[in-house]
Amino acid sequence: MKSIGEVLVVAVCVCVGSQGGDAPAAEIRLGTMKAGRILFLGNSITTVPQRNEPIWWGLSASTPARDYAHLLVGAIDAKTGGHLVMLPTTAPKTLPDGSVEQCESNVINIADVFERGYAAYAGAMIAKQLAWKADIVILQFGENIPPATFNADVFMQGFRKLLADLKASGNPHIIMAGYILGVNPTVDEMKRTLCAEDPTHRVFVDLGKVAQDPSNMGEYGHPNDKGMALIADTLFQAILTHSTAE
Repeated sequence: MKSIGEVLVVAVCVCVGSQGGDAPAAEIRLGTMKAGRILFLGNSITTVPQRNEPIWWGLSASTPARDYAHLLVGAIDAKTGGHLVMLPTTAPKTLPDGSVEQCESNVINIADVFERGYAAYAGAMIAKQLAWKADIVILQFGENIPPATFNADVFMQGFRKLLADLKASGNPHIIMAGYILGVNPTVDEMKRTLCAEDPTHRVFVDLGKVAQDPSNMGEYGHPNDKGMALIADTLFQAILTHSTAE
């Protein structure tokens, strides 16, 4: 059986070439789930703006079409017959008052918003993303949490705020990726706990196997095309299972 990376490159190239445009139809479904809008909140594995231009992909995929986000969207579209919009990522802007304004993209890097800034997290930091009212949210983060100053209680409080904001935005199905680079049993266990609190809308996906195989890793210690395809396939299978759960 071919992997997502082998089958869906053409499908995701269509996605890359059609960023923006009208919102997808709200009636598109994947099993029991609405699947008309998707939101990615991740770190550099998910997206890295390229010189502040609307060209972006996850480090270290060779092209946008080969990062896990584009592959996953291609897989979902192939299954539903729909067309999930992916708005281009650009770097956040620092406003005159010192505050940071996120771009309007539904695929953003939250390394500063949450991983390194979990203690100060507020929904206003991702207001444009919450306004997207996604049906499916991919949460992929954790690797940039500063270990020397990590406060588990404060992190959990910030995490609950983030989930509450997402729930209030439209109660999406939230897919939580476990650690991909290295290990952090404490944070992964928090993710498992939070998913268990609302299993009809939250799913934890263990991705620890990705970095265990050196052939999955590329530049900067990030997943290469093979690793990205494995991430996309693992997430997609978890979504399929969740979409048919009673």
